[in-house]
Amino acid sequence: HFASSVGGARSLRAMRQLGAGLRRAFSAVAAPGPTSRRPSPLAGPTNPSLPSSLALPARRPCPAAASAPAAVLSGGRCNGRLGAAPLPGWGPAARTQARGLNRACGLVGYPNVGKSTLFNAFIGSSVAAAENFPFCTIEPNVVKVGVPDARLEALATTCSAAKVVPGMVEIRDIAGLIKGASTGAGMGNAFLSQIRGVQVVLHVVRCFSDASIVHVDDPVNIDPVSEYESILEELTIADLELASRRLPALRKKATTGGDAEQKLPVYEAVLQALEAGRPARSALGGRGAPPGDDFLSQLITAKPCVVLCNVGPEDAAKGNAYAAKLIAHVTASEEAAVAEAAKRAATSGSPGGKGGTSSSAATFEGVTSAARRCVVVSAPLEAEVSQLDDEEFRKEYLESYGLQDGERALPKILAESQGLLGLVSFLTVGQEEARAWFVPQGSRAAEAAGAI
Repeated sequence: HFASSVGGARSLRAMRQLGAGLRRAFSAVAAPGPTSRRPSPLAGPTNPSLPSSLALPARRPCPAAASAPAAVLSGGRCNGRLGAAPLPGWGPAARTQARGLNRACGLVGYPNVGKSTLFNAFIGSSVAAAENFPFCTIEPNVVKVGVPDARLEALATTCSAAKVVPGMVEIRDIAGLIKGASTGAGMGNAFLSQIRGVQVVLHVVRCFSDASIVHVDDPVNIDPVSEYESILEELTIADLELASRRLPALRKKATTGGDAEQKLPVYEAVLQALEAGRPARSALGGRGAPPGDDFLSQLITAKPCVVLCNVGPEDAAKGNAYAAKLIAHVTASEEAAVAEAAKRAATSGSPGGKGGTSSSAATFEGVTSAARRCVVVSAPLEAEVSQLDDEEFRKEYLESYGLQDGERALPKILAESQGLLGLVSFLTVGQEEARAWFVPQGSRAAEAAGAI
C-alpha cells in the first residue's frame, strides 16, 4: 500500500539504497586491514580552507578497537544478530513497532509495602513520599534508571572512554491497590489505568512483620500469599471486564480472515482463563503478551511480572519464612499454568479448544517467557545504601548484613526487567563515551544501528 504511490516508491528505493550503504559500511568496519574511506572534509588539516576555530579535531582510534572481536564491539555475536537467540516470527515490522513501545516498569502492590521506598532506592534520593499512612502516593512518580553492565565498564576502561552511559529503563511508582480496586475502591480505576501503561509489572509484596508500619490488613500477622492473590484477583477482574468488551468486535473482525482469524483462538482462551479467575498469562503457557498486540498489551495479567519479596535488612541475604512461602506459591502457580496450557494444546490442538494445529505459543512466536520471577529485596536497606557515596564503605556495610561482595538486589531487578522487556544491549565505545543502546532481542547489526 505504501509503495503504490510514486512518492512512496521513490522513498522505498531511497530506503533500500540507504540500507545497502549501511551494509557496506558495516562490512568495511568489520573487514581486517586498512579501509578505503576518505577523510572527512571537516577534519582540521585535511581542509585548509576551514578556519582553525571551526575545524574538528581528528578522531583518535581506540587502542583496543583493532584487536577486539566484532562480537565485543557490537555487544553480541558475530553472526549478524544480537542477543542469545533471535525471536522466531518477530519480523522487522514487529521490531520497529516495539521500538515505539515504552520501556516502563511499574511498582505495584498494597499500600505501605515499600514501593516508594524502593523507588527512592533506584534514584538514590528521597524524591517519592514514603509516609506511614495509606495512599501517600496519588500521582505516579517516574524516573529513568541505568541498567548496570559489566561489559560496558570493561570496554570503557580498555578504550579510556571519558564517560559511561548505560541503557535506560523507566521506573514508575504507582499508588497502592486495595480489595475492590477493580470496582473503583481507593481510586482503583485511575490506578489500574496507570498500570496498563507499563510494559513490566514489579509486584511488591510485604514479607516482614512490623507493628509500627501501617498495613491494610494486619501489620503483625502478615500473609504474603493472601496479599499477592488479592492484588492478582483485582487485576484479573479488571482484565475480564476489558476482555468482555473487546472480544465481540474482535470476533467480528476475525470473520474477514487474515491475521485476526489466526489470533482469535488465543483471545478466546485468554477470555476463558479470565472467566475462570486465572490471569491471562495462564492461557499463554506462562508467557507474557507478545510485543505490538493491541489487545493483549492492554491486559495487565498478560504483562511480564517480577515479584519482589520485600524483607527487613536482617533478611536481605537469605530471605525469611514469609519470602520462602511466597516464592513457593508463585513457582507452583507458574508451573501449573504451563502444565495446563501444554495439556490443553495436546488434547485440543489449539488454545481455544476449537481444533487447529497451533498452540498459543506457536501462534504468537516471540512472546516473553518466564513471565513471573521472584527476587528477594530489602527496600529500606537499598534506600539507605543508595545514598552512600563511598563505594568501599557501601560494600563493607552490605557485607555486614551477609551480602557477599556487597551485592545489591537492584541490579538483579533491572536485569530481570530488561530481559522481560525483550531488550539486548548494542554497545558502542570511543574516546568520548562508552554507551549501551537497548534494541529488541534478535535485531541485526544494521537494525541496531538505527537506535543510535
